[in-house]
Amino acid sequence: MILGICGWFDEKNAEDTFKMLKNIGYVYIEAGIHGYYKNEKYLETVLKALDNAKIRCEVGQHPFPGEYNPDGEQTEEALEKIRDYFYELLSSTSDLNLSTLVMGGGGARFLPSPDKYENVVKQIADICKYAISPVLDEFGIILALEALRKDETSMLNRTDESVKIAKLANTPNIKVMADLYHVIGEGENLDDFVNYKGCIRHAHIGKPSPRVMPSENDGYDYKPFFEALRSANFNGRMSVEAGSSCDDYKTSLERAFAVLQPLL
Repeated sequence: MILGICGWFDEKNAEDTFKMLKNIGYVYIEAGIHGYYKNEKYLETVLKALDNAKIRCEVGQHPFPGEYNPDGEQTEEALEKIRDYFYELLSSTSDLNLSTLVMGGGGARFLPSPDKYENVVKQIADICKYAISPVLDEFGIILALEALRKDETSMLNRTDESVKIAKLANTPNIKVMADLYHVIGEGENLDDFVNYKGCIRHAHIGKPSPRVMPSENDGYDYKPFFEALRSANFNGRMSVEAGSSCDDYKTSLERAFAVLQPLL
């Protein structure tokens, strides 16, 4: 596994931040690409900063599209609208050369009522397969569906739900992400990860409660999460996504790296 940082990076000090991350030992950046979409000046600044720091933004984030019909099937018009949007999005940010796109966006993945669950699962899988996957294929990007805790969304709360949708989509570029914060928040059994072989594309990590960067003697054992990921044959990118564990951002990053690096 390799370790990166997930965050929002201010263009004014992006280069200094990227160089600091690189010097600590982090291998890549993960950022929300909706911030770069149609903002050429900001994107140019970030690209220059990445180049000067000799680090890449290998993982992007974007919310799940809100255009789907939980009460019926997708229309071709709706699918085409999503395809067009994602093509424009990934075209405008193609200079980042992303390899993975994490998709969360709990607000869009609503469940109107429990009896609609199976249909909503199918509609999300259809959007992934027929609208998003063909666009990702053009850019060589893999999607990682993010499960979110129930307090953030009424749908896709657990890793097994994301896996179910990825399997329904049944296309090589639709995978899932496992985030320790959400996994623990939903009370998932890490022993179940052995059933997700070949499905997990990406991972997030941080101390689950409070949600801060790992540090020595913080009272949390991170090793079982790594073991669970390995049981799923995962050996990819893992991003630290959490707040600072102390008043100094750089110190928090250094402490997190020191704790996590030996577990990779």
